[in-house]
Amino acid sequence: VGCGPAVTSVRLMRDAHVELRGNVRLANFALCRDAPSSGAAAGMSVATVAVASPPVRSMGSSGKSPTLIEVSQGTCRIEQCDLYNPIGSALRISGAHTSPTITRNTIHGCRDTGVVFKDGADGTLSSNRLFGNSSVAIEVHSRADPLIEDNDVFDGRQGGVFVYNRGKGHLRRNKIFRNALEGVEIKQGGRPLVEDNDIYDNLECGIFIHEGGEGRVIGNRIHSNSYAGIEIKDSSSPEVRGNDIYSGRTSGMYIHSGGQGVIEGNQIHQNWLHGVYVRSKGSPHLMKNNIFKNDECGVFVTESSHPCIEHNEVHSNGLAGIEVKEDSNPVIKLNRIHHGNTGGIFVLARGRGRICENKLYNNRLEGIEIKDGGDPQVIDNEVYENFECGVFAHDGALGRIEDNRIFSNAYAGIEIKDMSSPIVKNNRIYRGQTSGIYIHSGGQGKLTDNEVFENGLHGVMILSGGNPWMSRNKIHDNTECGVVAHVAYALDTSGNQVYGNRIKNVQTVKS
Repeated sequence: VGCGPAVTSVRLMRDAHVELRGNVRLANFALCRDAPSSGAAAGMSVATVAVASPPVRSMGSSGKSPTLIEVSQGTCRIEQCDLYNPIGSALRISGAHTSPTITRNTIHGCRDTGVVFKDGADGTLSSNRLFGNSSVAIEVHSRADPLIEDNDVFDGRQGGVFVYNRGKGHLRRNKIFRNALEGVEIKQGGRPLVEDNDIYDNLECGIFIHEGGEGRVIGNRIHSNSYAGIEIKDSSSPEVRGNDIYSGRTSGMYIHSGGQGVIEGNQIHQNWLHGVYVRSKGSPHLMKNNIFKNDECGVFVTESSHPCIEHNEVHSNGLAGIEVKEDSNPVIKLNRIHHGNTGGIFVLARGRGRICENKLYNNRLEGIEIKDGGDPQVIDNEVYENFECGVFAHDGALGRIEDNRIFSNAYAGIEIKDMSSPIVKNNRIYRGQTSGIYIHSGGQGKLTDNEVFENGLHGVMILSGGNPWMSRNKIHDNTECGVVAHVAYALDTSGNQVYGNRIKNVQTVKS
């Protein structure tokens, strides 16, 4: 049908549709349906409501609205057609082994979903333009598994592509942009492969995965969306690998409300808030990502979240490289966290976490800051060349600082103040530009089995009511004194080895 170069125009009556079975080829058709009469339109002015009101997220095509073309069997071809349906969908493909090729069409102005794949259908939707539809442009559900490639999906009044209810599909090389909701939405066991797409300028998220959504999101460029580049919630657990996620107007990735997933090998940068925002019991596995130049934190973890953050490069962010608070307990290991505009890792407000085997360096403030009841385990890290302290514990900080190499920081290797009381054990603290350990303003804590040496001023300085418990420390070869302490502090000189310091091993002062 429609083999010649001329375009054939067909207008369907309100309750009529075209059904294709077998190996039909439909080409060069302009197929539309009569719009509702003025009386009917008065009762259901959908287009007017969609423009005047915020968009309402699609719950999925009802299947009851009249469609232009039903494809229920075979391997037909639909190409170079113009499909417009003001009261329903343009195309509905259904049934196992139904495998049409739909290419180079314009699908627009539909009141319902532009193209629906369902009930095990597959086929190819390629090189089409889908725009201006009142519902989502493309919907995939109930085990349908189409190839959706090289399409332009834009200016929809809801989202771009919606995969749900165990729908699958392979989305690749599409441009999905300027839709009123998400570029791609996945839920209820939907598990598509979303690969090598450009997803941008959508008015909510780039990709929204919720209510148990799954799937693989690989090698996409996701940018300039009004909300997060990718949002994951409700125990959804996708694989997100090798994407470039940038210039989002909130965070690059937002994982919350029990959201999970493997987030690996992505470039996450230049987002207006955080690179990755994890809250409300989110527990993703972040690994081998490059998270940089975001306006606030590289990774922000709050509200009882428990992510694993490992082997990432986190640098040049506007605030902390990683911030942990409010009963969150992440694993942070084997990362390089550097060149932050504030500190490297910031743990506060009852935040915890196991921070181990990281390298933290060249941050403008501290390598690690702990405050307000923060209680992390800081074990076997290298903390060096930061522009202030290596580790700063203040305002009631707790924590365990053990087996670290803390060296060449601009201020103290470890500073403790304001009734903070961490355990500081078996660290090597050396070559700091001031003192190795500085405890003051009521700072406390337990210092055991540390080696403090070759610092630019003193090994340990205890002033202004500082009162640590010290045992089995080696404090030697510092440029000035080994220990400087206020007169009210009683140093156990037999329990600690203080020797070889250039000016004096132990000096008492009034302050």
